[in-house]
Amino acid sequence: MKRSRLRSFVLFVCAIQLFAGARTNWADDHAAAEKLLPKETLAFFSIADIPELNQKWAKTSGGQLFQEPQLKPFLDDLTKKCNEISKSMEDEIGVTINELIALPQGEFTAAVLEKPERQLALVLMLEYGDNQETVDKLLKKMEEALEKSEAEHSVEEIEGVKVHVYTLKNDDDDFPIKSLVYFLDESYLVFSNELEAVKAVLERWEGNSDDTLAENEQFKYILGQCKPESGEPQVKVFISPYGLIQTGIAMAQSSIQQIGIVAGFLPMLGIDGLKGYGGTMTFDEGEYEGIGSFFVYVDSPKGLMGIFNFPATQLAPPKWVPATAGSYALMNWNVLGAYSSIETLVDTFQGRGATARFLDTLADQGPMIHPKKDIIDHLDGKIHFLQGTPKPSDDGAPIPQILLALGLKDAAKMKKTLSAATKASGAPIETREFNGETVYEVAQPGSDQTVSFAVTEGQLVVTNDTATLESMMRGQSGRAAALVDSTEYKRHAKLFPSKVSMLSFQRADVQLKLYYDMLKNADPEQIGGLDASKLPPFEVIAKYLLPNASYLVPDKKGAKSVSFTLKP
Repeated sequence: MKRSRLRSFVLFVCAIQLFAGARTNWADDHAAAEKLLPKETLAFFSIADIPELNQKWAKTSGGQLFQEPQLKPFLDDLTKKCNEISKSMEDEIGVTINELIALPQGEFTAAVLEKPERQLALVLMLEYGDNQETVDKLLKKMEEALEKSEAEHSVEEIEGVKVHVYTLKNDDDDFPIKSLVYFLDESYLVFSNELEAVKAVLERWEGNSDDTLAENEQFKYILGQCKPESGEPQVKVFISPYGLIQTGIAMAQSSIQQIGIVAGFLPMLGIDGLKGYGGTMTFDEGEYEGIGSFFVYVDSPKGLMGIFNFPATQLAPPKWVPATAGSYALMNWNVLGAYSSIETLVDTFQGRGATARFLDTLADQGPMIHPKKDIIDHLDGKIHFLQGTPKPSDDGAPIPQILLALGLKDAAKMKKTLSAATKASGAPIETREFNGETVYEVAQPGSDQTVSFAVTEGQLVVTNDTATLESMMRGQSGRAAALVDSTEYKRHAKLFPSKVSMLSFQRADVQLKLYYDMLKNADPEQIGGLDASKLPPFEVIAKYLLPNASYLVPDKKGAKSVSFTLKP
């Protein structure tokens, strides 16, 4: 079978999730997707009801943006381009864009299984409701392409359902897809590249099996932790990281026998504890425009997993963080705990005391600075990350303005360490004084950008944003308004738990303005012939770009992160 034809059909099925039509409650008549898949499912993505999701999205600022009158001239041009694509798409897959948009009338699910053993199978399930005619057109076009490629067709009856199997003819032994399998039942189209995966779904088709993803321990816990207030998420996601790694190793062993050695090291690294990751997304949920909750499930963290130790505490942006920041993040990291995990891991392989001896050797060289005693031991674990308004470079490309600040236990000690390190480095580092503090600067070759280092406000700061650094060093009286005092931040922060491991706050209007202006001035040939000059001024778009906030809290089974946007 020609890859282009195969790719077109697979991409079509995957793209179905992006479209929406009029709402029909077909999903109420069938078991949820997680009850149709085996317990050991490796990856899972499901939209409960595509039309409903579309309706919810339309109520958000993102959805309302596309109703903005001043955006209409540009969208009209975009529609013309889409109509051109629609014609070629109709020739390729047999239906128009409008028919494709109207196709989903309920649930869409994509999953990855290890069926059969040592083989990855993709399973796609689409609920199409009363759009049988459109489905028939699509399948007819696919079957015509398969017949031309001389694929062998057979029909099997499994659990009372006719399953169509196409065995592909392909000269490339490395091409991963050997067959295409599908069946239609109860207004569902189920499609896969492996017959065994389809059998696994049909064995659970009534939704009453005990061996399903819905009964998977990690899946149940993650979805329980991430359940929205309304009770039913619009989008569900689950991945078994360690399961995917194990399957990948098993598949590779057939051609690379030595890779089995890697599997033996995974428990020592603690990777076997990474049992699950997933969560939910919901739009138009109470006071939230959108909210996404995700959970990483870690069983007995050890090895490398011990590095990711972020204790919960009371966190808030310090006064030196400006309200104009496009993005701000703060985390509380157990630095010494992370160091201990790395030391234990290295010493396991290199022998007891190997890490300490190596660091002692480094301390006897150059500036005579001990990485642990002079740096790591003086970090308090607070890490601040800021992004300001991007600035254009000499060639016009945007350069993010970034500031990284590491909290210190002993600022005076770190000033001595930084001074010694810069003097011994031999690099072309310039120094200057600002408001009683020393700033170290390194010019970037071939550009007008400068990276600055300083110890101020109890922080070790590295940045290419000189303005923000100088504002930070001016002290309280010389600074601009603080983020922590801004109305929008306070509005979001009230929804943070009292103690968190991380928090962040983003303003898309600050981050995207330069990129938007670049798009507006782009040559039409660079963007598919579209005339971006028809886009309205950025101020028109900015009102739809609402702030977003997030936080992370630890849990006995891992950690939960929540990201949300509030309604205006």
